[in-house]
Amino acid sequence: MKRLIPFTAAMFAASVLAGPALVPGTAHAADKAKTAVKDEKPISMDQLPAAARAALEKEAKGGTIGQVTQETEKGKMVYEAEISKDGKQRYVSVSPEGKIVKRESAKREAKEDAKK
Repeated sequence: MKRLIPFTAAMFAASVLAGPALVPGTAHAADKAKTAVKDEKPISMDQLPAAARAALEKEAKGGTIGQVTQETEKGKMVYEAEISKDGKQRYVSVSPEGKIVKRESAKREAKEDAKK
């Protein structure tokens, strides 16, 4: 019995020193962190690449473009704009090349932000 106590203490010490590497589910948490927005800064429409600006203007046809931010999502840069049209607000993310990456209602965006 006395031999098990030092072994158990050694195992405990090793697990404490190893930290999160031995905790189940930690790798999943790290993966989630990669998908989160890492960098976000407001920019003007004039600062957008021409293709991204054209795509946002096409999306907002008949509406208005509000705040635009440059963000890094999943390791890629996107531009997100708040678009108001027909009394509704939504967010549109576009790549620098002008490809629409995501469309989202303001309500859904608020719910996702609350989860973060």
